[in-house]
Order: sequence, then structure tokens, then C-alpha cells
Amino acid sequence: MKTLKHYLKEKYNLSNYQIAQLVFLVKTLSSEISKMIIMVIIFYKYLPYYFFALFIMIILRCNTGGIHFYTYIGCLITSILFLLLGIILLPNMTISLNIKILLLLLSIITCYHIGPIPSKYRPAYSKQFIQKCKVNVSSFIFLYSILLYIIPESQYLIIGFWIIILHTLQLIIAKYTRKEVV
Repeated sequence: MKTLKHYLKEKYNLSNYQIAQLVFLVKTLSSEISKMIIMVIIFYKYLPYYFFALFIMIILRCNTGGIHFYTYIGCLITSILFLLLGIILLPNMTISLNIKILLLLLSIITCYHIGPIPSKYRPAYSKQFIQKCKVNVSSFIFLYSILLYIIPESQYLIIGFWIIILHTLQLIIAKYTRKEVV
């Protein structure tokens, strides 16, 4: 590792800080990719649903953040439980379309009001960035509500509905665990 750092310093004239950032990036990417591979193995019977749920989660998490676990295993276990609920267990519950739309509208309000909640290791967001994230997530959930209204029986959309609801709930928990008032 020291020789690689030395090589990067000499060849590309990188500072220690820039090298530390590269190391962090590589560790983060390898961690996230390995977690996704583990979950692909766990959810192999549900792969299309897994990838759809992951897509929804990425949009929501990138715009609103949420609960952050600062260990690999904590994040992995929580993600598995989250996806197990959203893909396999909760979609078996029967809820009327009107209640689903109402819950999504409440999710819009909640996510707009609470989000984003970044990791404690991130610098504070600018007001402009925060507003952009709030509008992004609100617009996304609103458009999702319309799509669910048009195609209410789609298993993908039902799973996405539960992912949005679970995300909203974990956002509320994240807000309270940071000792902030919702």
C-alpha cells in the first residue's frame, strides 16, 4: 500500500489528502458492491424485484438520506431486512388503492419536511442543495403515486410502494435518533 501511495504521489503529484480520498472511494465502492452481490445471492429468486427496489431506494436515499449504520455488518443486515420486508413480506398485505395513495401523499409531506438527513461524516448541505433534494423526492413520489393509480396491480409498483413507505418510516426514525423534532 505504501508503494502505491508513493507511486501516486510521484506520478500524479497527489497530496496525502487526495490519496486518502481515493482510498476512501475505493473502500466505499468495494463495500457497496460486495453488499449488493451478497444481496443478489440472497434475493436470487426475486432478482427483477430486487433490482427495482434497489433503484427506488437509490433515488430516495440520494435525495433524503436516512439512518446510517457505520459498520459494514450493521448496514448489510439492515439492508437485507429492509428489502425482505419490502419485496417479500409486506407486498402480501392487502391495502386499498385509496389508502396507498394517501400514504404516498403523506410520504411526500414527510420526506419534504424531514429530508435530507446526511451521514454525520458529510459536510453540511447548502440551502439550495437541500431544496433541490426536497423537490426531487417530492416530485418522484408524486409521479410514482400517479403511476400506481394507473397500474395498481403491478407487483413492481406494489413493491416500490412499500420501499417508499419503509424509507419514510426510517427517515422519521433517523430524524428522532438525531434528537431533532419532526
